[in-house]
Amino acid sequence: MMNRTGHAEGGEDRIANRDPTKHRYEQMLASSGTAAVCAGADNLIVSWNSAAEELFGHSAQHAIGKPLSIIIPAKLRAAHDAGLARAVKAGHARLAGHSVDILALHADGSEMPVDLSLSMWFEDGKPMFGALLRDIADRHSAKKRLEHLAHCDTLTSLPNRNALHERLAAEIGHVPCSLLLLDLDGFKHVNDTLGHSVGDALLTEVGARLTRAVGSAGFVARLGGDEFAILLSDCADPLRVDALATRIFEGLQPAFELGGQSIYVGTSIGVAMSPQDALQVELLLSCADLALYSAKGEGGGTRTFFVRAMQNSSEQRHRLGSELRQALSKKEFELWYQPQVRLADNSLSGVEALLRWRHPKHGLLTPETFIGVLEDSVIAEEVGTWIVEQACAAAADWDRLGVGALRVGINLFAAQLRSGQLLNVVSAALRKHGLSPGRLELEITEKTVLQHSAVSTEALRRLKDLGVGIAFDDFGTGFASLSLLQKYPLTRLKIDRSFVDSIDRKVGDAAIVEAVIRMASSLGLTVIAEGVETAEQERALVRLGCQEAQGYRYGRAMPAAELVDAIGHTLAVARGGFVYRARA
Repeated sequence: MMNRTGHAEGGEDRIANRDPTKHRYEQMLASSGTAAVCAGADNLIVSWNSAAEELFGHSAQHAIGKPLSIIIPAKLRAAHDAGLARAVKAGHARLAGHSVDILALHADGSEMPVDLSLSMWFEDGKPMFGALLRDIADRHSAKKRLEHLAHCDTLTSLPNRNALHERLAAEIGHVPCSLLLLDLDGFKHVNDTLGHSVGDALLTEVGARLTRAVGSAGFVARLGGDEFAILLSDCADPLRVDALATRIFEGLQPAFELGGQSIYVGTSIGVAMSPQDALQVELLLSCADLALYSAKGEGGGTRTFFVRAMQNSSEQRHRLGSELRQALSKKEFELWYQPQVRLADNSLSGVEALLRWRHPKHGLLTPETFIGVLEDSVIAEEVGTWIVEQACAAAADWDRLGVGALRVGINLFAAQLRSGQLLNVVSAALRKHGLSPGRLELEITEKTVLQHSAVSTEALRRLKDLGVGIAFDDFGTGFASLSLLQKYPLTRLKIDRSFVDSIDRKVGDAAIVEAVIRMASSLGLTVIAEGVETAEQERALVRLGCQEAQGYRYGRAMPAAELVDAIGHTLAVARGGFVYRARA
């Protein structure tokens, strides 16, 4: 029998006759911070170190000689016994050499997740089994919080777009259903005049009123901004939908008392039904969106059911696509740059390149007005190549002007990942302008990479190996974010502004951001927060360990020449280099 340190009972004489290498190995396990447990083919424990005592709550004196079932939940014991018998008979263990997550049993009867690494060897011809075990409860807790984040809108606590997608996917084609899309009439004015904090409070109250109006009859979700959705399962009755729309209009009619003011907003509603309008999730959403667009075109405050004639809007997208192709050939696109700073000292660390369209009739357009069409157009890859070239050229110009070695972030289109030319395009631009790979950061979103191929993954991996940064943009807003962290060769996470807005006021938002930062740290990733506007948000991010930030607090996007001028006015020479002065 062996005692808790792994030594054979019976004193130093017996130890002296043993293999000294084996003795040192046992001493190492005895003092290890990782729980180490050994058992024989009879399932009885023969070794139990101090870390195992702490992890499982059993003393070595109590554990040694007992069956392994003292740390195995009852529901798993039959499987364990069968696996042990197979290993003894076969002479090898299937799990040996692998690390797996399993549930273990504490002395107090509670179950806990542990990481198990199993080994098998033979002593005097008899099989022995050893296990190294680590408590991973914190990791599981963080994962659960992030999984909740992936399906919950943190502002309103309603299900988010991803949750709606999953619900639709589970029901469409199986039961009739009706989808209502809503956005608020007058919300932009509230946001612009009263500020984001009042706007956020308004969205929360609207979510609550919608939930009351729908009751248990439907599934309410917030899609983002001032957009909401309601799914009625097992319902293809327009009269029932119309009655719900009436309740929604009535529910939103009373004033919202916020910020000491009475605020009035209405809503427009677009309705699509399955199976008659669509039998695919995206198509049903598109039909409801077309109906919503029609409702708003009628002046708002009404509900509109989808009809096939609304698909004529696709012709409008086609016209916009034609204008975009002309914009590229006529050099109407511009790159503007938004500052990014290190929170430790507010030094300027880089910029994000953002696309603008100088439209001949409508003036300067931001991406919200055209990016959706551009992403799906035949010129997406060509525009993406132009962006890489322009950003590298600007960075080289800044070097010559003495601005400093700024990192430049570039948003990729899905078409650039699909084509197989990304590695060549980026490498050629870096060589042409004499930039080191570390000066460039490529930003990918979940929407972009979900259209990935093995070729694109390899291209990103090779670019990362060269030293190019790979950032995951809008992290936390998509349902596949957690798995994609493992699949893609990332260097940075960009926390979406929706989680930063209330970080200084809501404990829940701060906890979520903290979980993201800790997870990123464990994966060797840096973190930058988007949408930082106030000193309070900045202080909260610093307290949580966030390394970098960007947002209106540090500057809006501006043309390259204006950025150089702004840096000249806002940078002060410091011993460590340039320091960016954030707005007070």
